[in-house]
Amino acid sequence: MGTVPIRKGQVDTLAALMARARGADIRSLPPEQAMMLRRMVTTNMIGQELLELEAKAKGIQATPRQVDSALAALRGQFPDAASWQRAMQQSGDTEAEVRAKIARQIRSDKVLATNIMPPTMPTDAEVRAFWEKNKKAFPVNDSLRAVQILLLADAKTGAEAAAGKKRRLEAIRRELAADSNDTPALLRRFMNEAARNGEGPEARIGGDLERFHPDDFHPDFKAQVTALDVGEMSPVFRTPLGFHLVMIIEKFDGRFESYRLQSLQNLTAQKNARLGEDMRDFLRKLATRYPVKYQNPSYRDSSESGIY
Repeated sequence: MGTVPIRKGQVDTLAALMARARGADIRSLPPEQAMMLRRMVTTNMIGQELLELEAKAKGIQATPRQVDSALAALRGQFPDAASWQRAMQQSGDTEAEVRAKIARQIRSDKVLATNIMPPTMPTDAEVRAFWEKNKKAFPVNDSLRAVQILLLADAKTGAEAAAGKKRRLEAIRRELAADSNDTPALLRRFMNEAARNGEGPEARIGGDLERFHPDDFHPDFKAQVTALDVGEMSPVFRTPLGFHLVMIIEKFDGRFESYRLQSLQNLTAQKNARLGEDMRDFLRKLATRYPVKYQNPSYRDSSESGIY
């Protein structure tokens, strides 16, 4: 299939960008940490090249229609054509280069789809079996965990301003209620809305109040949250802090129904972890079919195959 070079400069540039995205300058990182980033980038680039080689060997292609559809979806993330053009200028890509990258990603996805079975959503029976196996690890102490969207409105807030905040939060609740039959989807949307609209300190972590005991909160707040089941949203209600919309995500009372969402999330995470391991196994096999050679051993992954 020929030689595909991955150059040190490419790796170092991407590693520096990754460090910057994490709010750091790679030059100021401890040497081992900086090298870890470079190895991570190297491994990912090798994985991409292995998938591309396999796609070529198997004659796997991305059709123009597939590329057009993916490009349209990408453009749709920008409010207008000018924003799209600015984004391409900042990345240094032409539209032809973007199309080529999209086609490459589609080919890689097809290779993975034909070789790795994606995880299925856990069934109710699997969730219950997970709970029965692990329930001793779950706390039982009548505490709760919830996410909330809080719009601040204390006693000094004028009536008109307070009414506006209440209407705004009620509108958010109506929009969220469209996902009320899909608890994981509802939770994701709720946390996104909390991050965008919440005015309390918990907004920065998606409205997560973490574990708490209802007795530690205002009586009006306690009355609302203790009446909810896991996965259920409260009505919009007011306390001296302002207007609240709350969703219960964990209820540590020893009942399976209260731990269903947590069990579902944990089981899904396990399945996703197995998917990641299946992907690494497949890439290791590809690395024996298309041997990987390191000119600079310091960039090599620490695993036996040098790839994952």
